[in-house]
Amino acid sequence: MRELACSDDMRRYFQNLFRENDHCYAVATKAREMGYDPQTYVEIPQAEDLAARVEEQLSQWEVDGVADLIRDLSSKHDSREEVSLLVAKEVAKWPAKSNEEAIDRAVRVGLSVLTEGILVAPIVGIGGVKIGTNTDGSQYVSLFFNGPIRSAGGTGQAMSVLIADMVRREFGLGVYKPEHGEVERLKEEIPLYKQCQHLQYVPGNEEIELIYKNCPVCIDGEKTEDLEISGFRNLPRIKTNNVRGGVCLVISEGMCLKAPKLKKHVDKLGIDGWGFLGEYINRKKNKGDSKDSGKVAPDSKYLKDIVGGRPVLGHPSRAGGLRLRYGRGRTTGLAALALNPATMFALDSFLAIGTQIKIERPGKAGAVTPCDELEGPILLLKNGDLVQANTVEEVKRYRHEMKQIVDLGEVLLPFGEFVENNHVLVQGDYAIEWYKQELLPACDHQLPDDWRDPKNLERAIELSKQFKVPLHPNFNLFWYDLKLESLQRLRSRILENGSYDGCLTFTPTPEEKLDLENLGALHTMADQAVKVDRYALPLLKGLGLGVDGGRIVEIAPLQGSSVMAAVSAAYGITVRPRAVTRIGSRMARPEKAKERKMKPPPHVLFPIGKNGGPQRLLDKAAENKSISVEVGVRTCPDCGDSSTISCRCPECGAHTTVRDEPQEIGLNLKDMIREAAENLREGRIPDKIKCVEGLISKDKTPEPLEKGILRRKHDIFVNKDGTIRFDLTDVPLTHFRPREIGLSVEKAIQLGYQRDIHDEPLTSPEQICELRVQDIVPSVSCGDFMVQVAKFTDDLLTKFYKMEPFYNAKERSDLIGHLTIGLAPHTSGGILCRIIGYSDSAVCYGHPFFHAAKRRNADGDEDSVMLLMDGLLNFSRAYLPDSRGGLMDAPLVLAIRLDPNEIDKEAHNIDLLWEYPLEFYKATMEMKQPKEVQGQMDLVADRVKSLLQYEGFGFTHDTHNISEGPKESSYKTLGSMADKMKAQLNLARMIRAVDEVDTAQRIISKHFLPDLIGNLKQFSGQKMRCTKCGASYRRVPLSGKCYCGNKLNLTVYEASVKKYLAVTKKVGKEYGVSMYIQQRVGIIEDSIRSIFGNADTALDIDLDSLDEPIMEEEEAPKARTLDFFTASCIDAPEEDPLPGPEDDPELLTTVRDEPRDEVPLQVPEPKRKACSLDDYF
Repeated sequence: MRELACSDDMRRYFQNLFRENDHCYAVATKAREMGYDPQTYVEIPQAEDLAARVEEQLSQWEVDGVADLIRDLSSKHDSREEVSLLVAKEVAKWPAKSNEEAIDRAVRVGLSVLTEGILVAPIVGIGGVKIGTNTDGSQYVSLFFNGPIRSAGGTGQAMSVLIADMVRREFGLGVYKPEHGEVERLKEEIPLYKQCQHLQYVPGNEEIELIYKNCPVCIDGEKTEDLEISGFRNLPRIKTNNVRGGVCLVISEGMCLKAPKLKKHVDKLGIDGWGFLGEYINRKKNKGDSKDSGKVAPDSKYLKDIVGGRPVLGHPSRAGGLRLRYGRGRTTGLAALALNPATMFALDSFLAIGTQIKIERPGKAGAVTPCDELEGPILLLKNGDLVQANTVEEVKRYRHEMKQIVDLGEVLLPFGEFVENNHVLVQGDYAIEWYKQELLPACDHQLPDDWRDPKNLERAIELSKQFKVPLHPNFNLFWYDLKLESLQRLRSRILENGSYDGCLTFTPTPEEKLDLENLGALHTMADQAVKVDRYALPLLKGLGLGVDGGRIVEIAPLQGSSVMAAVSAAYGITVRPRAVTRIGSRMARPEKAKERKMKPPPHVLFPIGKNGGPQRLLDKAAENKSISVEVGVRTCPDCGDSSTISCRCPECGAHTTVRDEPQEIGLNLKDMIREAAENLREGRIPDKIKCVEGLISKDKTPEPLEKGILRRKHDIFVNKDGTIRFDLTDVPLTHFRPREIGLSVEKAIQLGYQRDIHDEPLTSPEQICELRVQDIVPSVSCGDFMVQVAKFTDDLLTKFYKMEPFYNAKERSDLIGHLTIGLAPHTSGGILCRIIGYSDSAVCYGHPFFHAAKRRNADGDEDSVMLLMDGLLNFSRAYLPDSRGGLMDAPLVLAIRLDPNEIDKEAHNIDLLWEYPLEFYKATMEMKQPKEVQGQMDLVADRVKSLLQYEGFGFTHDTHNISEGPKESSYKTLGSMADKMKAQLNLARMIRAVDEVDTAQRIISKHFLPDLIGNLKQFSGQKMRCTKCGASYRRVPLSGKCYCGNKLNLTVYEASVKKYLAVTKKVGKEYGVSMYIQQRVGIIEDSIRSIFGNADTALDIDLDSLDEPIMEEEEAPKARTLDFFTASCIDAPEEDPLPGPEDDPELLTTVRDEPRDEVPLQVPEPKRKACSLDDYF
């Protein structure tokens, strides 16, 4: 294994990981060699680096030796994009059966290098390569893209086209010359694709024409959607009239969005034929809106897809919203941000640790984490008092007295986020760390003893005058938020009736009271008068007033070109704005820590057809003497037995091989269950073992029944690939205290954490240690679940494979130090990791490099973890679906060591300083670009390939406990949509930075109306379903009954269509939404009444009385008809073959965009039964 630059400690850490990993592989290999599984070897190959992962990922394309080529080129070139291009050019020269195959292989290799050998895009995102002929007789390359190319991201999509262009030159092929119809077709096709799938960007007709006409490679693809284009059909060079999702993605999100990045590589390598990129970029620049100098305009994009029940926390750039504070905490970076835990609780606990929050800038979203060094919210109480809550205890004390949240407090965002998003630097809060940087050079780096907390305003002014620095932050107010006229009005009122006796007392008008609140001048009420204590003298001083024997007197005029100039003149020193930049935000996805389950969840991948009933129960299917299922039949190479479905020959014990195609055969389940029980030596087989209706893998190889029996015994379910997983929200962590993760000092030392960040021996659980790159801290619930998986794995080893147990775990602490696999959706590569503790939060804390290695960040993404031994024993490619995308979310390869140079580049923009320099803060005031100060900020990118690339990271803001804050979002605990809406709109009223009327209008227009329209359409085109056999019918048989003789039921109920109507009407009336929206609601109501008749009692329900438990979709649904659901996946009680909503709350769902197993869309209607056709017609 090649050496990486790292310290001796890190080298020992990796060696320990390798040693434990090798031990696991040795045990699993021994078990696999017994022949009970589809292969006699472990099917998760190991890879030490990117090059090895690429070679392993593309092994079916005959790329032996490409790993050495990649390593050689990587040592000479730093840019991975350049390496991918050069590797592809070399691979194109390798022998192949045809030029098409050579180009295809080269493009896949290049794209695999770009995606670190982790994503499935090189395997299934590229459909193939064809060499076509232009009208002038010249030949061109046509590159076919499939839907999974989305996983490559815009850069990978665009670069794959550039790679194909580079390679076709090696074969002397010409450029693509599109015909008129081919260009015009795309102008319809891309907007049509947007109607059914998400697109980050929809280019205009001119953009499409410019890109497609000039691209030297034909961007083609196979059909991915059922929608067909209406014009320019049946083109000779395009095989389908259906929408081609891969083409739309590559042009829109790749070629258009990533044109600047693509041009950079084209220019650097001197590639001709791509000059159109410059023209495209210039056109975009000329169309861009000019910005006012010194200002960043409010941006409302984050409010675009608002969802009911998930509150808006601040409108764009509005005073009272989250205040930007620069810095990096132990849990921020990679898109994650931090709030004071008091802010989370003040927001009715809608924000928990790990909850996704959409933000106005600099990026799109981030996972919420705690940092108690930040300022908490400023609250207006019902009695008129204005208080600030900086601790959770204070918020809970004021909880029932809160009237309004005047200011949400600070949000901590690292400099690296502005680099990653290429966002101009904006001025943040004037906080203590900024003040310190201004004070240090002035005092020759000899800070006064009381610099952090001067005893009074007089001392703070003395420091400012002595060292010529601005006023200390402790005595600053939100002067920037008020106009000069408001300050003049407040000044006059205080002069008129104010007095001072240690507190400032005066009687304000309502407008002046509001000004005082907006200033953040904390005060209490006494009758009609206010008493200002802490900020009394700072307020008076800023208004140009003073105290003379208890009387308020004028000591300086209040005048200037701006508010801050006037206040500074009154003070006689510089006063910086306490807050300039406010960031709008809203809640998005709640956090997640939950067992991964298929829908419906099986215990074993064993087919039983429809014999097991709606729940697919093994014991119910076994009631039949024999069942007929389609399964792969295998042959024994030793004894010749060719009638078994077992991977191990029941006659001689040899490993069997697949025979021809799967076929329909009869199975005697009773005998098979008895044999499995005898093999396991289980006295009693658990009931309700759930199987699958049929297998969807190529060879239809079933799992051994023994595995299902043991999973049912331990109450766990299997995933599509044979593994058992737990899903968690990703959150970064670079430093931890052993106390925070339930780790004893002794165990920490045993795991290799022998010294803290100050290089002191670890002796206390309060010392801070730096997290190793492949160590994780999952949730407590994950730890408890993994104990069940460990017990199952030990039973599997001892009872099925007849070996010694491996884990011997009785509680979650027993799994500390054991290895797991981290795996992200849309990828095909797992990352080796180690559990070192547990968190009370519903997240998985991991090093930023660990998340980036999975091609994820911390903007609310979620991934899964599985025990390493479970994956090695039970994963098999033989179980994976034989469909496009079937290889996604499967551990086809395991990366055993993280190389910072081979992870997602977003992690390279994490800043590692202990303190931000003064030059940075000055740059924020001048609104410079991040790259202008990047050289002073110590980013990960500056350390790659150095000895400090793994360790020695710093952070600017600490927190007492990384798990302090709500553990579960109230969005998950509030059961009904009515409850969620009520809480959402109450919070909108309470937050001063939120426009509740605009919020109500957006919820109705973006969520409820599309849902009502979509469900109404679905009702009109629904399927019918038999309650006995589960058969579904798109059209009702003439007999009105199922072929089995049973009556048919509707699959979409009246209540599911109406469920949001009452809420919509109530909210629209209460918040006075626009007449246009009210009329749209009226039209939909008329449509509903025309179908179901006048049912006023069902429609005019009070908002507070709606209590249907409804699971909400992640984003607002689109108004279109979706595929219908059948009840084949219902997990119902045995006595009721068609469960109602009262049996399974998960059935109470709206129409979803994402495809699911067929499930009836059901919502209960009070005092009504689900009607059959006989009842309805």
